Amino acid sequence: MVYDMILPALPFIGGYLLTYSLYKMKLIKKALHINIWNLIIGLAFLISAGAGFILLLVMELNVKLPISPELLYWHVELGVTLALVTVFHFHTYWKSAKTMFVAAKRRRSQA
Repeated sequence: MVYDMILPALPFIGGYLLTYSLYKMKLIKKALHINIWNLIIGLAFLISAGAGFILLLVMELNVKLPISPELLYWHVELGVTLALVTVFHFHTYWKSAKTMFVAAKRRRSQA
């Protein structure tokens, strides 16, 4: 089975650039930008995890379903999408995450 990486990623890259640009132009608030992408992360996780769980059950029960190859395809595609959206998530929270790591590093060096 051949998996597409670029084609499913394009709408997410375009969508992120759109909402990020709207936020930077002060047309939407940062909270809305973040909430949109948190929702996308949640949906991608639920669908990918659900498909993975169903595939696991089918495999454990040794059942051959005609939908299994398609389910596996979408499980992988949504997993790739989830990884990409996670990169966007890190971009959004980089400043706060960086301060957490720097503060933790300082606490360890002072101890």
